[in-house]
This record gives sequence, structure tokens and C-alpha cells, in this order.
Amino acid sequence: MARPRLLQIQGSTRAERLAVTAQASEAVIACRGYILDYHQFSNMAVCFTIEIPPARLTELRAQLAALEIDLKPPAPEEQSLLSAAASPDEVAASLRIAFIHNEPDLRIEIPAIPG
Repeated sequence: MARPRLLQIQGSTRAERLAVTAQASEAVIACRGYILDYHQFSNMAVCFTIEIPPARLTELRAQLAALEIDLKPPAPEEQSLLSAAASPDEVAASLRIAFIHNEPDLRIEIPAIPG
């Protein structure tokens, strides 16, 4: 059986990184989605792994656009889910937000593990 593909929702913003990250998280939850994983790539981007009802994808895109996130157009897989009569209860997706700014890379110290 073929494994379903992970939808990819990608965008970029010039808005403040910490505020947009928190607001994007709230947008996923407001659309009845779940955040399964989160990765921060310095201060350049964040990537959420989410599950969301397909019927809420359009609402999520609208909420993200309201946060001044410039989203790439939906992929054909996402469009077919929106038009499918029998769509799954939830779909897995990655939400990647790139931050456009002139700041130097953020250095995150990783604590030493004893042993």
C-alpha cells in the first residue's frame, strides 16, 4: 500500500520571527489541527509537522496570509483533497515559514551531555 505524501505548505515573511511562530501555531490549533513536531533552523526558518482536517486547509491558508506570510500556491495534491468527496479525516502536512531579515545567524548553544 502506498504511503500518503506529506502536503507541503511553504511561505516566507518579513514579520517578527517569534511572534509569527507563535501566531502560526495558534492558527493551526484554531483550524482544529495538531502540531506533531517543530524544528527551528537558526533564525532563518521554522518547520511544523501538522495534521489537519482537509476541509480546514483553506481556512489555515487564510489565517496564515493574515499574519503577513506570503504563501506559495497550493500543490495539486492539496487542491485534489479540497475537491474530493471522500477525503480523509486528517492529512499530514509540513508548514515551513522562512524569515527574511538582515540579522546574523542565531547561535543556539547545545548543552553538554554528561557521560
